[in-house]
Amino acid sequence: MDQSFSLQDLYEDRLETQRISTRFLNRYDVEPWAEFFEDDATFEFLMQRNGKTNMEMSEDWIKRQLQRYDSGTFGLQAIIDRKSKKMVGQCGLLLQKIDNKLEIEVGYHLIKKFWGMGYASEAAQLFVDFAIENQLAQSVIAIIHPNNVKSIHVAEKLNMKFDFETEFHGETVKVYRSQ
Repeated sequence: MDQSFSLQDLYEDRLETQRISTRFLNRYDVEPWAEFFEDDATFEFLMQRNGKTNMEMSEDWIKRQLQRYDSGTFGLQAIIDRKSKKMVGQCGLLLQKIDNKLEIEVGYHLIKKFWGMGYASEAAQLFVDFAIENQLAQSVIAIIHPNNVKSIHVAEKLNMKFDFETEFHGETVKVYRSQ
C-alpha cells in the first residue's frame, strides 16, 4: 500500500448519498466543529481535554486532519446534511499502522445532537464502499475502544465483523473488519 496516497487524487469535490455529502475540512471548520467538544461523552474514547477549551480542541483536531491530507494518510472529512447544510460530524479513511501492518480504517464522529439518526453508519458505509470500489484495500477496519458500544453498533450495521483485539497507542482496542 502506497503511504503517500491522497483521496484528492481520486476525487476533487465530495462523496454523496441522497441525505449527506462529504467535503474536505478547512480552517473555517474549527468553529462549527467546536460543538463536538461541548459534551465529554462525544470524545470519551478519543482524547483527554488537558485543560483545553472547546475551540482549542477543535483547532487541534482540524489541524490534524489537514496534516493527514498533506501527508497522504487520508483524513476525516465533514459530513454535511444536504437539506440543512449543517455539519453533523466527520467521517473518512485513515491510514493506520496496527500490529506492524498498514491498514485503512474508517473513522466516524458525530456531534451529539445528531446521534441515533443514522448519519454515522451512512457516512461510514459510503467510505468503506469507496475504499473497496477504488481498490484502496481488500478490506477496511474500524479500531474501537472495547467500551464504545455505539461505535461497535455502527461497525456491526456495516456488516463488519470482530477480527482481533490488540494494543493501539497504549490502549486495548477491538478491530472490526469489513467482509
